Amino acid sequence: MNDFFATLYDGFHPLDLFYIENFSDDMYNSGIFSIIGVIMLSTSLILMASYYYFISNYNGFFKKRFWLIWILVIGLVNFISAYYYSVIAMEDFYSTSSDGSPYTTEHINFSMVNLLWSVIFSFLFSIVLKFKSVQASKTPF
Repeated sequence: MNDFFATLYDGFHPLDLFYIENFSDDMYNSGIFSIIGVIMLSTSLILMASYYYFISNYNGFFKKRFWLIWILVIGLVNFISAYYYSVIAMEDFYSTSSDGSPYTTEHINFSMVNLLWSVIFSFLFSIVLKFKSVQASKTPF
């Protein structure tokens, strides 16, 4: 499972769109890719389901602008969780080193990639979940 999420977070092997030198390797070796990936998928699915089956049924929240705001909220939640867990993982990974973790801005870059994937997966979950919604069956299109 770590390999699947490493492929996503590195931006597909031959291209390596999001690969961060040394940081991505250390994240892979610590095994944190799978934990953050499962959190990203589960929060995206659960929050999109809560939008379509609960939130969209009240006060006109089925409109596209509220759907877009909700997608951005999901992205923000996943940004924060990726940042938090990546910092913790790298501190644990380098706990035996006297210098500590050598990474500073890499966590933000990784968290932005997680935000991007959470928005993409939320959109995909949205396509699947919208058909059973009472009010938002035509949201976003």
